[in-house]
Amino acid sequence: MGLRTIQIGVINEVFAGFISSIGAIVLLWYGGNLVIASNSLSIGQLLAFKAMTDNFLAFIATLVSFVDEFTRVKTATQRLGEVIDATPETKNEIDKAWVYIADDDDIICDRLSFHHSGRIDLLSDFNLTLPGGKVIALIGQSGCGKSSLAKLIAGLYSYQSGNIRLGIYNQSDIAIDCLRQQVKLVPQEAHFWSRSIVDNFRLGNPYITFEEIVEACQITQADEFIKELPDKYLTVLGEFASNLSGGQKQKLALARAIVDCPPILILDEATSALDPVSETEVLNSVLDRRSGKTTILISHRSKVIQQADVIILLEKGRVEMQGFTNDLYYRSGKHLDFLVS
Repeated sequence: MGLRTIQIGVINEVFAGFISSIGAIVLLWYGGNLVIASNSLSIGQLLAFKAMTDNFLAFIATLVSFVDEFTRVKTATQRLGEVIDATPETKNEIDKAWVYIADDDDIICDRLSFHHSGRIDLLSDFNLTLPGGKVIALIGQSGCGKSSLAKLIAGLYSYQSGNIRLGIYNQSDIAIDCLRQQVKLVPQEAHFWSRSIVDNFRLGNPYITFEEIVEACQITQADEFIKELPDKYLTVLGEFASNLSGGQKQKLALARAIVDCPPILILDEATSALDPVSETEVLNSVLDRRSGKTTILISHRSKVIQQADVIILLEKGRVEMQGFTNDLYYRSGKHLDFLVS
């Protein structure tokens, strides 16, 4: 809608200017001929008519400008109405608790059911325990429910029935701000604001120090390209970080996620834009920093999956196989297609 409004404004402005210019040229040409060739019109009459025409064209331009402004106001009003009418993400948030999730707390999905609007159940009566303090790989074919499960754990989706427990706490009892600060999800395409790199870190946690930001960026190798930027850490990112490559954005997103050491970190294809060597180096550094904390990896790359302590194979919204990585090498099954390639 915003782009459409801009297009309408540009078209109106160009059209009004074009009509005004053509009208003035035609009037002077035709009126000049009447004055010079046939003497049927005096110079005074021509100038008077020109002034009247200018006033008329100015009125038309004002009218066109009004239509443009009306369109902008209508668009802004519509957007404001959408914000006002939007359904709150959570209800009774003020009554919910602020708790601290331990690094080794298990994540328990108990009879979980979830489906997207208008679609059949993606997860139905789903049961799973993710061991705390481990590196866990969720594997399976596209559409099996890996990313949806990750977003449910992070509180980005709401399940229809069942329960998710983080240690001794029910997820639904925890304040959403508390959950978002302690369960970080890094998607394949992370969002960045058109602010400086430092500001993008501090939007999530205003109390992060500059030293912590630099340290996190060094761990994910983001510091290597940041030091080459004109304004270093004060460089303003373009909209959606358009002035960074895909790999640079993923390194920066990883650094932003690990800077405050959340007890639960979910990486959903978060290193897919990196070359294999950089991916291995970055993951090794991130996992070393997060030793003893829960890290969930979602990937189709065997090198990433092999970093996990525990592997869980999902198929059509259910757990097909689960076990320690070293043990699964010696068991036959579809998991070997992901583990060995």
